[in-house]
Parts: sequence; C-alpha cells; structure tokens
Amino acid sequence: MNKILNKIFRSRRSRGQFLFAGFGFLLGLLMLLLSVQLYVQVNKVLNPKNAYPEYLIVSKQVRLGNMLTMARADFSKRDLRNLKKQAFIEEVGQFRSNQYKVIAYAKGQIPFYSELFFESVPDDMIGDLPKDWGWKEGQKLLPVIISKNFLDLYNFGYALGNGLPQISRSTIGLLTVSVRIEGPQGKAEFKGKVVGFSERIPSMIVPESFMLWANKNIGRNEDVNPSRLMLKVKNPADPAIAKYLEKKRIQINKDRLNASKAGGVVKIVMSVISLLGAFFIGLSFVIFMMNFRVVLAEAKNEIKLLMQLGYTPGMIGRNLISYFLVFVAILVAITSGLLYYGISVTQKFMIDSGLEVSKGIEPVAILVGLVFVGFTVGVNILVVMRMLNKQA
Repeated sequence: MNKILNKIFRSRRSRGQFLFAGFGFLLGLLMLLLSVQLYVQVNKVLNPKNAYPEYLIVSKQVRLGNMLTMARADFSKRDLRNLKKQAFIEEVGQFRSNQYKVIAYAKGQIPFYSELFFESVPDDMIGDLPKDWGWKEGQKLLPVIISKNFLDLYNFGYALGNGLPQISRSTIGLLTVSVRIEGPQGKAEFKGKVVGFSERIPSMIVPESFMLWANKNIGRNEDVNPSRLMLKVKNPADPAIAKYLEKKRIQINKDRLNASKAGGVVKIVMSVISLLGAFFIGLSFVIFMMNFRVVLAEAKNEIKLLMQLGYTPGMIGRNLISYFLVFVAILVAITSGLLYYGISVTQKFMIDSGLEVSKGIEPVAILVGLVFVGFTVGVNILVVMRMLNKQA
C-alpha cells in the first residue's frame, strides 16, 4: 500500500516548497531556542537568586541653578521616602558631613598641614568594622577609615611631589596625626588614627557618634538634607535601578550601571529575535499546511478510488504523516546540533567576559522547543486528517 501511495503523492509534492518551509522551520526554531537560552542565562546573571547585598553611593546632579542660587544639590525628605519605596532598594543610609573646619597636621619625618573633610555613615553599611572603631564623648583618639584610593594618591602623588616617604597600608595604622576641629561654638583637639581602609566608600569616614557630637557642640548644628546616600541593593545590575536613577537625575558611578544597561539591551534584542523566530516557525507552518492541501487536492480522484477499494482515511493519512514526521525529525536533529554549537560559542564568550553562566542547555529552552515542535506536528496531523475525512 505504501508503494502505491508514495507513487501517487510523490508526483504531487512540491519539493521546493517543502524544503523552503523546512528551512524556515529550522531557522525559526534555532533563533527561538537560542534567544530563549541567552535570555534565561542573562537574566540569571542580572538577577542571581543568592546574590549578596551590595551598596551604591548616589548623589544629586549639580546643575547651573545650584551654582547661581548657591542651593545645595541634596536629597529632600520626599526623595528619601520615594527611594525607600522602591522594590530594588533594601535600605537607605545617609552621609553626614562635617559642619566645622577640619585641620590635620603632623611633625617629624612626615610633616604636613592640610584642611580635610569628614563624613559618616551608619556602621552597618561600612562593612567589616575595625576592632578600634567607635567613639565616646571625652575620647581623644579619633579612629578614621579612609578610601584605599586616598593612600594611593598620597604615595604616588603628594609624597613623590614633596619628597616625602611613601607609606604602606600596614605602616599607616601605626601613625597618629593631630586633628583640630573649629566651628562657631568652639574648637577641640584629637589624635587621628587610620584604623582601616574601605574599597566601598571613597571618603574619610569617622564614627557617626563623633560626627553627631561635633556638629552639635562645635559646628553649626544645622539640620541639613544629605547630599549623598548609600543604597543597599540586592542586585546593582538590575535595569530598574538605572532607569529609576536616570529618571530622577540621580548620579552614580556609570561603571556600576553598565551591566544593567547592557542587560536591558540584551533582553530587548533576545525578545525581538524570539518574536522573529516564532514568525519564521509560523510561516513554515502555513507553508506545510498549504503543501498538504495542494497534494490532497491534486490527488483527489486517486484518494476517492483508494477509498472505494477499502482504504480508510487513517491508512492514507499515515503515509503523508510518516513522511512529515521523518522530515521534522531530520530538521530537529540539525537544529539540535546547530543549537549546541551556538550555545557553546556564546557561553565561552560570556565566561571569557567574566560572566558566571552555567554550561549546557537550559530546561526552559528544551521545553519551548518541545512545545513548538509538538504544536506544529499536532496541528498538521489534524489538518491532514480533517481534509481526508472531508473527501471520504
């Protein structure tokens, strides 16, 4: 029977149309699965489940109006409330600045005299606190945490330019300098000592207890809005962070937002490619159905004769369906090989770029592939059987 049916249908099949539809199906399925794979992996990188909290330092943009009116570029209480409402922000910490003059000086092998500035942040946002951290009223030793960049600026800039010795990180903790603070309410002397370094905060940090006391008893004792904030976030690469900060004209180190912007662009590109792949699959699906319709329409008389001889629509349909299943199986096998190669290349590129991605095909991509292949096969089988039953 199969030989008879093959002879009948072979002459009616348009191989060109069928191959064109097959190429479209292969290309569409490959584009769809590869884009789903990359979308899932990029999303895992940008939104890791076990990510540790990170901290972003933000400030308001200084504009021409601030210069002309001498207005501070600071965060109002309304700004703080809005920030705390954002889902991607876990905690908002305020920088407190000195409202008094800070003078540091030393004699001996490293003589210097300089005006400085102090800032403070909540202790839980500093990170690992040094054992000597903290200050109580009446204490003369003032612990300071400085940015590692400050030490580099001294060693490779100030020290070389002034013929002074360079200082290592282990040595600077043994040195103390005199610190004098002066304000409207008086002055006070302390012994400043660097007790730690911070990679996170580019500033000179003193205990918040000292800052509150000094501003109240030495400085201007003004209730001012913070000019800088430290945001505790789960994932700094979340595109929603970059979008919100740009909308509110809040400044942040652009390097910290590169990942989120790139991730947002990748997601958009992958979504477009997915839609394009789905379009190709849909187009091939239509061509398959049209091809079957043409074959059955041209073989209408032969099919009626076969049915009069005792052949059922199921027996005739199985011939067309088996041919179609073999054809789809070949396409799926080729697509799988190309997909594996494409994923291997992209994963190597992502790993070489410093992104931690898991190897292998994502289960979601496999599921999407099975759904689309199963849908295409299932609907084409229904179409063939429906047309044969109409001719019965």
